[in-house]
Amino acid sequence: MTASKKGKKPSVFLSYSTQDAAAARRLEQMLDLAGIDVWSDRHLRVGDQWQSVITEALEEAEIVLVLISRFSLTSHWVTREWHTALTSSKRVIPVLVGGATASDLPPGLREIQAVDLNEENPQEIRNLTSAIETWSTSPDPSPAQVLDVQEIIEDTVRRTLERLGRDTSEAPTETEVVGDYVFVVISFDPTMDPTFAAIESAARRAGLRAERIKDVKRDFRVTETILQKITSARIVVADLTLERPNVYFELGYARGKGKTVVTLLKKEAPVHVDVRGWNYLEYIDSRPLEEDLVERFKMELHQE
Repeated sequence: MTASKKGKKPSVFLSYSTQDAAAARRLEQMLDLAGIDVWSDRHLRVGDQWQSVITEALEEAEIVLVLISRFSLTSHWVTREWHTALTSSKRVIPVLVGGATASDLPPGLREIQAVDLNEENPQEIRNLTSAIETWSTSPDPSPAQVLDVQEIIEDTVRRTLERLGRDTSEAPTETEVVGDYVFVVISFDPTMDPTFAAIESAARRAGLRAERIKDVKRDFRVTETILQKITSARIVVADLTLERPNVYFELGYARGKGKTVVTLLKKEAPVHVDVRGWNYLEYIDSRPLEEDLVERFKMELHQE
């Protein structure tokens, strides 16, 4: 992160969909003319571990600009970045591009005054630079800007169903909980199969049955079915290893639904800042993990 040419200014992070790269570059250029340096993925160098570098830049930022377009509204990564920023009490500024309007803003951003750059209005740029300058000495964001996680999850589900061409009333809000069912949120990568085998065996030993979406043997719409499975599960196990965006989304949905969640992470695997504060079970390999999970499942069932 770099400082402004006009002196020390807030660190600014730019979050956007890759499909809005041209708009992102124009915004960087306009802010550069105003003496404000912006961090974006353009600063990544060959050989960088891009996820960890981006996460570090986001952690260091004081202000996060979020390009809002039809592309970013359906991007798990953009949603994760502004979600992280809000829950970390950072200043977040929605920037409307690509024909997006204030009415398109999702819950969590809807209460924040946006900058409209659809026509690259010079006054809007001045408003943006002025806000950045002012916030260099202003207090932390008010509680009104703190993210309502449940609203975010419900809105994401609605948008997902809309993309699938389904009626949003079909969202799985009242699915009955199945008493012995454990739904496993985990990467489909073959290297994770031993981990799932350990989860499945531990569940069986605790009188439960575990399933991942990969093992459902029928024709179904994947996203819809995943949400239904999470809603109906007594326990959700989420493995964060390999940092898959869908795993983070499904974990957020499960927590938002108030499910009992057992979060796993393989030792020394990276974990995103927005879940780092949650308790998770760290493991080295599948054999000791199975024993730990047997005890954890029994404990969770006893608490209920």
